[in-house]
Amino acid sequence: MLELLKFLFEKIDFLAIAEVLRKRGNRQSAARLHLILVQSYEIIELYEILLDELKAALDGREVVGEAHRFHLNPDRIASLLSRQSSNLAVMDTLIHDLVDELRILDNQFAETYLSLMPSKSGILFEAESLLAGGRLPLAETEPRDFPASSDGIYRTLWFTAEPPREDRKDLEKYLYGWNGQEKTVLDVNIHDGDAFFETMKDYFNAEDPFKKLRELKKVTDGYREVLMNCFTLEDLLTDIPKVRRHFGLLP
Repeated sequence: MLELLKFLFEKIDFLAIAEVLRKRGNRQSAARLHLILVQSYEIIELYEILLDELKAALDGREVVGEAHRFHLNPDRIASLLSRQSSNLAVMDTLIHDLVDELRILDNQFAETYLSLMPSKSGILFEAESLLAGGRLPLAETEPRDFPASSDGIYRTLWFTAEPPREDRKDLEKYLYGWNGQEKTVLDVNIHDGDAFFETMKDYFNAEDPFKKLRELKKVTDGYREVLMNCFTLEDLLTDIPKVRRHFGLLP
């Protein structure tokens, strides 16, 4: 998930886009670039909260007999994941809208973005769906594989207040859509005991999400520098209310 966002930001040439917009005095698209930046920092901040709380629960866990004692509120985590889903949806829409505007000015940007999309539904669609359902996708891979890891396994941590009552095998079969091909799915619920904590431990050890988060922030900081060097604050902020209203972000 973090690798997906980093990949997206590294592949899109925001410097070239900013220069095109600056030369044409396009303040509305400059405002969109600014909102993409703001949304990126919101995604990073919320991811940091999620990782901190999950790591604290993992490190503070105690096993007494068959019971697991840990400090983690599944309702809160599910709520944070839902908020992150909304953040990604806004980000995806902002970029799509920018693509439509820039297609006339610089079709290279549109071609680059569209080449990154693993499906017609949008590059972040799968992630949005999983997060909205209280699931944290653990795949740290490029878009061509996501939401599976490079080994072809679909891994998620699933947060529910009560143990799920559904047929888990049947649920896993359709979780990523059914196309007639069997998928290897590791959808681990917070009530699954050892399996949940082992999966979470493997994720932190193998993927080092804190490192990936730092790398994503570095890329985002670089994007911020591009905007600050190419535009004045007036350029970036003048049309912000107009763009925000367009996306329903203001009453």
